[in-house]
Amino acid sequence: MGHFTHDSGRWDMRWRRNFFDHESHLAVQFMEEISSVPIQRQVKDTMLWLAEPNGQYTTKSAYRLRMNTSSSSSDGKIFKTIWQLKIPPWAVVFCWRLLKNRLPTKDNLLRRNAITQEANCPLCGCVQEDVGYLFFNCKLAKGLWWESMSWIRVVGPLPITPVCHFSQFCDGFEAVVNHSTRCGWWIALTSSIWQHRNQLIFQGKPFDPYKVMDHAIFLAWSWLKANDKDFSTCFNHWSSNITNFVA
Repeated sequence: MGHFTHDSGRWDMRWRRNFFDHESHLAVQFMEEISSVPIQRQVKDTMLWLAEPNGQYTTKSAYRLRMNTSSSSSDGKIFKTIWQLKIPPWAVVFCWRLLKNRLPTKDNLLRRNAITQEANCPLCGCVQEDVGYLFFNCKLAKGLWWESMSWIRVVGPLPITPVCHFSQFCDGFEAVVNHSTRCGWWIALTSSIWQHRNQLIFQGKPFDPYKVMDHAIFLAWSWLKANDKDFSTCFNHWSSNITNFVA
């Protein structure tokens, strides 16, 4: 990976394969970082923990570094909220993947050089599928959010980026009495959209917004029933009066 010239090290990397387009800048950044460190033949290598002035690793400093990083991020509050919701673990993980843009949408697959026959949104076929378009801007999904907003009696624009959409829908319009229920509804609807999208792709089942909404309503009701011992409302009554529970 390199050689010495007059007792000074010089890097000469030989890569095993050509870079993908999205990797080129990482290679340049890597070379800039290692080239800034002088290598001397007579000096023994040492490991330094840069979070401590003395270079020694401690669990306390690692914890402090991690907590400072989390608190400085703009979406730290959102992730703290979703991990505290009383919903199934799979739903929390799904929401985390959606907010982090880790779902295998068509654009994410293409970015990872995965072969896909069709890159457009499988629901409408109009534009390339990404999380913002699929969940919030596709004409077959947008109406689901309009109806949801009518339940909480608000009118206004919603962003198409997942983190901003979550913040606006759950916190942005007004003081929320049933905040955790509204957050749960957001996750129930997005997960239903994703599940029915996958059924369309892998099973050929048509994407029916009415069935998506019914499925999301049932999910939200089942989560409340499973985690609140005082919740005794039957599904038919709850779904018929959902405005009173979500608003």
